[in-house]
Amino acid sequence: VEIMKHSMLDTYADEFGRLDFQRSQHGSGMSNRSQAKKFIAALNRVAERTYNNLFEFQQLRQIAKELQMQVPDFEGFISSLNDQGYLLKKGPKMYQLQTM
Repeated sequence: VEIMKHSMLDTYADEFGRLDFQRSQHGSGMSNRSQAKKFIAALNRVAERTYNNLFEFQQLRQIAKELQMQVPDFEGFISSLNDQGYLLKKGPKMYQLQTM
């Protein structure tokens, strides 16, 4: 029972530990962690191609749209990446990629 309890928590908890029953159980959806990984990888590619690791918020939103990411709270998503050290807020609506 204890193993099942932890397994269910791992399946349904988001990266903040909140339970989210909308998450996919069969791999058809994307967890926030895998979306973040995919998004940061795309930012790395853009930064390497343009030799610029500064992104305006609108650019970040456009890149997410091109990746067909479905993030209900995009500002919260970017804020989370900032809190985790992937993006550094450099000013109003301006972020610097830290993984290059």
